[in-house]
Amino acid sequence: MIMRLWIVLWGLTFSLSCHLFSVEIYDDIIRPGQELIGRPYRLGEAGPEGFDCSGLVTYLYKQFVPELPRVSRQMASVGHPVKRSSLTAGDLVFFATGASTHTITHVAIYIGQDSLLHSISNGPDRGVSISPLSSRYWSRKYHSAIRILTEAEPVPDEKLSVENMQFAKGLYSGETLKGDPQGRGILVMNNGDRYEGMFHKGLFHGQGSYIWADGRQKSGEFKEGNFPETLGEGSNYLLENNSPWDDWDGHVEGDFRLWLQDEKEAFEEWKKNH
Repeated sequence: MIMRLWIVLWGLTFSLSCHLFSVEIYDDIIRPGQELIGRPYRLGEAGPEGFDCSGLVTYLYKQFVPELPRVSRQMASVGHPVKRSSLTAGDLVFFATGASTHTITHVAIYIGQDSLLHSISNGPDRGVSISPLSSRYWSRKYHSAIRILTEAEPVPDEKLSVENMQFAKGLYSGETLKGDPQGRGILVMNNGDRYEGMFHKGLFHGQGSYIWADGRQKSGEFKEGNFPETLGEGSNYLLENNSPWDDWDGHVEGDFRLWLQDEKEAFEEWKKNH
């Protein structure tokens, strides 16, 4: 069953025309975005050979939201605000990665299971890549989030089956709900471990089997990502903090210079007319 979504344009600071566009978030946004992984970060570019952070969002969303602003600080002024705990696939997440904790400089697309798809200017991963939102750096730099994609009524909770969905922790095939693994699926993790079984809200939950890269295996009733108590301890890649972003403390440039350039041009145009 295909999860059908609608784009709703919520005019806040910017006046956007209120049209509805049909969009399938996995086929139209996430999968095309994941095919761009590895493309370089290039300030001021919106693809297809290179992207800055808001350029990637523009490239993937512009055909569905023609009047979406180009720069992350302006993008944050449209849409419906979303709490971090309520993020769903397709939401735009904003970060203050510069010297000021209040100035938006970077935008990413939330794709489910604690994963961000974005084009990064600086840091341990650069260009179009996937990062865990819960990693120390991105969690500390989190600013806000908006939703310009809202589930169509009356079936907001229908599941979608996906193949080879790339998350921060690994490659997933199976059932999803709002972008998170939900139901039966298989997660082949980045370190070679694999889990086969039931998921809930992106975590191992229910009957399943954890198979380590060396062939060892544990099966039973998992709960909230953890092994069954009857199976004892064991390394669990899903719950480990192993992102390179956990130890990085620099500044991600994002598209801040592009915003400064736009502001300067707007000011020069204003001076000409006054």
